[in-house]
Amino acid sequence: MEEKELRNGYTTGSCAAAGVKVALEALIYGKKSEEVEIVTLNNTLLKIPVQKLRKRNNFASCAIKKFAGDDPDVTDGISICVKVKLLEKLPQIPRGAYYDNCVIVGGRGVGLVTKKGLQIAIGKSAINPGPQKMIKEVVDRILEDSEFKALIIIYIPEGRQKALKTYNPKMGVIGGISVLGTTGIVKAMSEEALKKSMFVELKVMREDKNRDWVIFAFGNYGERHCQKIGLDTEQMIIISNFVGYMIESAVKLGFKKIVMLGHISKAIKVAGGIFNTHSRVADARMEIMAACAFLVDEKSENIKKILESNTIEEACDYVEKNEIYSLIANRVAKRMQEYARADIEVSAAIFSFRGETLAESQNYERMVGECFASKK
Repeated sequence: MEEKELRNGYTTGSCAAAGVKVALEALIYGKKSEEVEIVTLNNTLLKIPVQKLRKRNNFASCAIKKFAGDDPDVTDGISICVKVKLLEKLPQIPRGAYYDNCVIVGGRGVGLVTKKGLQIAIGKSAINPGPQKMIKEVVDRILEDSEFKALIIIYIPEGRQKALKTYNPKMGVIGGISVLGTTGIVKAMSEEALKKSMFVELKVMREDKNRDWVIFAFGNYGERHCQKIGLDTEQMIIISNFVGYMIESAVKLGFKKIVMLGHISKAIKVAGGIFNTHSRVADARMEIMAACAFLVDEKSENIKKILESNTIEEACDYVEKNEIYSLIANRVAKRMQEYARADIEVSAAIFSFRGETLAESQNYERMVGECFASKK
């Protein structure tokens, strides 16, 4: 069976630029478009349907329905709306982005930047440089021979609700989603998109509080465990399966300490030198668990049961030598530190399905103490 080719979509930034073009053409030329053509930042021509257009004297509003293609984007299907007003002089709006012939500002459902490390300054609407550039190009073409200037308000009715399903609140974008797009196209590569968003979150974390330590966790289990044992969740990032990528990112951004909180079902892979823990990439959980059991002199019959187990949870039922967990925790820390190939120290704690701490690496308590002693 042939694999289906994934459909690309267009970004919230492309939607906003398209909406601005429709609204301006309605105001300047009296045009009522049902479809609009825009050229993205990577020179791709997009034909985008117009969801709604309304014109009233010196302002017009337009809604464009976001289309994410086959990318699992939480903004797929929502309305990206703009209101464009023609003025002789631009008003002063603190959160706006100013150009010679327009000001671009976020309204309801567009987030406000509150932390350093993002592409937009603190106190400004979360409308990234790419979308701003696309909008400015539209305005320049249409208002080239006009004495008017344009007040452009982007608003997203579902923005506040959708923001709760994104990294925005943690990254310091509050009150809504961001208007994004470096090319204008949403490529159906959700893994790459996720990795990029995690890098941005890590970058914000590094620059906003100027801390050189970070807590990694694989997912929700790790977050709950972090809360349970009293670690600072504001300094924690969920890394999903991308252990190697996030180690490289931490090194690149100048972190000096990584505290790894790992559910044993994922941590066991890292102990064996697997740095993308997705089962489709590599899965040797039982083999690594059995090898560790052998090293702590576990009974041969138990090792055999471990090898034949269906899950790590089942394999743990056959462990009699609990020192295996300390071995695994130390190996996780060692493997990650070796992978970094840099001046960075890693400690690790592993826990069970019930959230119980199974073991910690030898340097774990010292490192956690040092990190929280330096907390600002």
